[in-house]
Amino acid sequence: MVLVGEFFLAEDDESAGRVGPRKSHDFPAVPCDGIYPDDAVPRWEALLTGAESPLRYVVPMANDGFTVFAVPQALSTALAGASADQLSTTARTWARTLSEMGEELEPRSAIDLLERLSALAMSRAQRGPSLYCWYFAP
Repeated sequence: MVLVGEFFLAEDDESAGRVGPRKSHDFPAVPCDGIYPDDAVPRWEALLTGAESPLRYVVPMANDGFTVFAVPQALSTALAGASADQLSTTARTWARTLSEMGEELEPRSAIDLLERLSALAMSRAQRGPSLYCWYFAP
């Protein structure tokens, strides 16, 4: 189980690679505790765009259970432009998929996460930094 994680905006890979569970930062961020974001991101992208991009790891996961990856541009763009209905449908489908795999996530929590992530992606579109995610799963 993921202990902690967050999606965040950063100027570049170098800046993104310095973020982590015990490293404070002032980047705009959305917590994603309790999920495996590297599993969720491809699923969200497939649901919102009909395609999946491979994840690009800025800090590959090692034995310590920590990783940082860049969110694919296609997903970031789709999140920024998604309607409330699209986000709700995506979140509910994702939550149902998790449930079928034996993992529990309340649909309301899934919707809330995608709505906050959409707002972060919209902010990214206006500011220019890229969307990244770090998580720690020992």
